[in-house]
Amino acid sequence: MRSLVALCVVMAATIVLAGCGGPRSASAPTTALLSGVHVDGTSATFEFHSPPGLVRTHFRPRSQIAESGSGQKVPLRGRAFLVVSFFPAATAQMGVTGLMFSYTGPRRLRPGTPGPVQELVKIGDFEAQLDWAIGLDRRRPVQVTRDGTTVTLTVGS
Repeated sequence: MRSLVALCVVMAATIVLAGCGGPRSASAPTTALLSGVHVDGTSATFEFHSPPGLVRTHFRPRSQIAESGSGQKVPLRGRAFLVVSFFPAATAQMGVTGLMFSYTGPRRLRPGTPGPVQELVKIGDFEAQLDWAIGLDRRRPVQVTRDGTTVTLTVGS
């Protein structure tokens, strides 16, 4: 009986000590703050202060190019529409004195050189998900390249 009680005490102590007192190995990922966006006729480049954890791309019909939250339709040049989503990511963070913007550039960009990329527009920045829509001349393959804090989408032929 004593060995059973001793075993229960050791197990309870192990459970308590395992759950508290030390550094946590799994913490919430850092929100990547956008600092710059560049677009040319064949690519779009997004620069962050720290790399986003997840980058997803998917084509959407024109009718689904809308602002997150309001659902208001967003006009966008092109015939095919690619949405790139970054998570966790944002263009601002809450500071001691209020909201501090990391990205102060335009919400809408057009390339200075000709190519399949027609226009880029920010459509979402809510709950650590940042979305940009890219208008293309037609549906094309897209390659996503990550290099440290930079994410580049290159549109193929």
